[in-house]
Amino acid sequence: MVKITNEKRLPAVIRNPWLDAVYSPWINTPWFKDMETTIDKISENFENMYDMFPNYMRQFPKDISYDLDDSGDKYVLTADLPGIETDDVKVNVSGRQVEITAEHKDTKEERTKDLIKNERSFVKYQRVLTVPQRVVESGITAKVNNGILTVELPKKSSLKKESSPQIKAQ
Repeated sequence: MVKITNEKRLPAVIRNPWLDAVYSPWINTPWFKDMETTIDKISENFENMYDMFPNYMRQFPKDISYDLDDSGDKYVLTADLPGIETDDVKVNVSGRQVEITAEHKDTKEERTKDLIKNERSFVKYQRVLTVPQRVVESGITAKVNNGILTVELPKKSSLKKESSPQIKAQ
């Protein structure tokens, strides 16, 4: 069964370098510049170390390809999750944000007389997207069939206030 949750997500913080001088009075002090230089060197060394790992060692989340269709009273989200079973998928909806995460671990062991061979694989998918309109969180359905995730997100009915009677000037 696909797990559907309603956990609140923190908004992503985007740093604006143009505002640093305005909001940071310590930005021009020598100790701050030294600290910033040290952090930049650490980050550069980490990136160099990351480049040395072969591709199969990198186990960071992969992006999910998806289609979002507007079906009138609901959105239908279709996502590709190759090799993923239903129990490995989690869908989290909070407001207009939909987060899809899926993990799959596989272990194969072969034994012969003189050799034991263990192979392990791990794949993780993650995607956060925003739907155009709020959805009814209690009415969400999700299923996985042959590596295709289908999520139905019913729209919240927008209650429009009745327009007040128009007064015509005579």
